[in-house]
Amino acid sequence: MNLPFTVKVFMDETSKDAPWVAYNPELDVASCGPTEKKARENLKEALDIVLVGAKKDGNLEELLKSAGFTIKGKSVLPPKIILEKVPFPPLANA
Repeated sequence: MNLPFTVKVFMDETSKDAPWVAYNPELDVASCGPTEKKARENLKEALDIVLVGAKKDGNLEELLKSAGFTIKGKSVLPPKIILEKVPFPPLANA
């Protein structure tokens, strides 16, 4: 089964070797890499470790529910994710 997870991708300009960061807010897991693609691959690997570990520990369902997922029988439904526009003051240098 594949679950959809939010992936926030951005650059950390202070890092020379792995400036790309991929972050999953639902589980508060992040990883990095030299390219956006590698950072996302590394995040998937990190999420797999977290989810497999939670299953092994017997708290996978609890972890998913606390992250906003809905569990109905054997189905797992992701939380609703919406991008909203909010007022934003102009930047000082803009």
